Amino acid sequence: MKDTEYAYAVARIRANETKLISGSELSAVISAAGYNECVRRLKEKGYEIEGSDYLSALEKKLSNTWELIESVLPDRSQFNSVLIKNDFHNLKVALKALVSDKSADGLFASPSVYSPAEIKKYVFSRENECLPEELRHADRSAYRILTKTGFAALSDAVIDRASLECSLAFAKKADNEIMLKFAEAKAALTDIKVLYRCVLTGKAKSFMERAVCECSSFSKKDIIEAADGGKEALFEFLSHTPFSGAADALKESASEFEKYVDDILTDILSVGKSEAFGISALLGYYFAVNTEIMNLRIILSGKLNGLPDGEIRERMRKLYV
Repeated sequence: MKDTEYAYAVARIRANETKLISGSELSAVISAAGYNECVRRLKEKGYEIEGSDYLSALEKKLSNTWELIESVLPDRSQFNSVLIKNDFHNLKVALKALVSDKSADGLFASPSVYSPAEIKKYVFSRENECLPEELRHADRSAYRILTKTGFAALSDAVIDRASLECSLAFAKKADNEIMLKFAEAKAALTDIKVLYRCVLTGKAKSFMERAVCECSSFSKKDIIEAADGGKEALFEFLSHTPFSGAADALKESASEFEKYVDDILTDILSVGKSEAFGISALLGYYFAVNTEIMNLRIILSGKLNGLPDGEIRERMRKLYV
């Protein structure tokens, strides 16, 4: 698809970008005297928050954002790389509900590439061949693990790896440099997080090999060898990769690493802000709203729990605007 076919979509997104919360506005929300004052300020920005139930308003904002993007997308499949993670989440939910004989109602994620109801139907009926092709191998492997060993952590790892691999494949099909860089960085950073957790929990090398996907930022074999040698060996390996700052973030805390990841992804997408045509603007805006919502969740939760403003500021993600 030609980038010029996105002209109308980009124009709509640019208009909505002006409604994003700016850095100064976010700072004012953090400085507000208590939760209720935060809510008052956010209502001025269109967030319909009632009482302490701020999550519903944040979820509605994200849902409305996707509806806007979907309404202007010339080709919805161009967003598959971003959405497919929810399909694999839904596969995971359906499988766990099946083997535990529990309800999966209310646990499925959207938006997604495929229908959550269809995924649930074919997982429960064990009609693997009826599932979307991208999900079939992960479904077979994870189901076998859950039913034969009950090793839920390995089942999750197999599905999560397949999700990253599928996201990368869709990004390559989209033929957009920024989307591909975004998918590759996310895969690499997820590999790092997974391996660090493996080190902390003493997972075997065989587990690592099934949990980590291939990426362009480093050799899968080499990073697994490093992780198998312990934390310091992993940190030393990371110092020679494009993500050398990951080691310092991990040493600080898990939440600091998550912030590091989000800031890197924001930097990648920010490059597309000046593009007049193409899908980059839509991808950037969708991620920008996700980041805004994440920041507001941190602020509102912090205010309700009496966290100092300084501690809340330290947790803020970099803004796209």
